[in-house]
Amino acid sequence: MIYLFRIVSDENPDFFRDVVADDSDTFLEFHHCLQKELGYDPSQLASFFITNHQWEKQQEITLIDMMPDPGIKTYTMEQTTLGEHLHEVNQRMIYVFDFFSNRAFFIELIETAEETSSRDTPFIGHSKGTPPPQLALDRLLSEEGDNSLFEEDLDQEDLDSDDFDPDMDDEGMPEDY
Repeated sequence: MIYLFRIVSDENPDFFRDVVADDSDTFLEFHHCLQKELGYDPSQLASFFITNHQWEKQQEITLIDMMPDPGIKTYTMEQTTLGEHLHEVNQRMIYVFDFFSNRAFFIELIETAEETSSRDTPFIGHSKGTPPPQLALDRLLSEEGDNSLFEEDLDQEDLDSDDFDPDMDDEGMPEDY
């Protein structure tokens, strides 16, 4: 069975991708298709979540085995096919592509067909707009020592003050006290 998915982002309303996939494709193949199309680093952590119609997460499908609690059924992208979890039009998923920033795409199965594709699946059928950038943690930290994303905005006057200690709160107590 052939699936047609629509992928959108809440960060860029002009962005979408349509992906054509076979029900026998794995979530890992789907992941690699998206990563390649969007120019993302496929080695960064990511997860798919099967959701209900209100986008509430139901079942996670992880890139790597996260060693869950015993008794909880887990799924990895490499070992799980799309057809195992997706059965009907309008079924929804969330794809967390930027794990440390908890940024995601919203994916909906918009059409199915009882046929096969003449092309290797999955592939991008239609595309529009610029995808949001992937903010990998190692790239954030390596941008020439710029830690401005992790520090509060401080005036130079605050930095020059004798009583300024970044580890103390306003009352002079350690922040973790």
